[in-house]
Amino acid sequence: MQKFIDQLTESDRRVVRKWRLVTVAFYGSILAGMAVYMALHWDPEVNYASAGPTTHAKVTSASQR
Repeated sequence: MQKFIDQLTESDRRVVRKWRLVTVAFYGSILAGMAVYMALHWDPEVNYASAGPTTHAKVTSASQR
């Protein structure tokens, strides 16, 4: 069962604070990296190709060649 921070001993509180800092730093660096990547690679003029519902792929087998 989880305990609240005020129910922990002082040494346990230090461990919790350290791991909280490590966790926030880790996930924050991932988020910051994604934000920097998007900022550097953002190009609003890029158009994405799309296929309509009537487009069919041609299937060829090795025996037809």
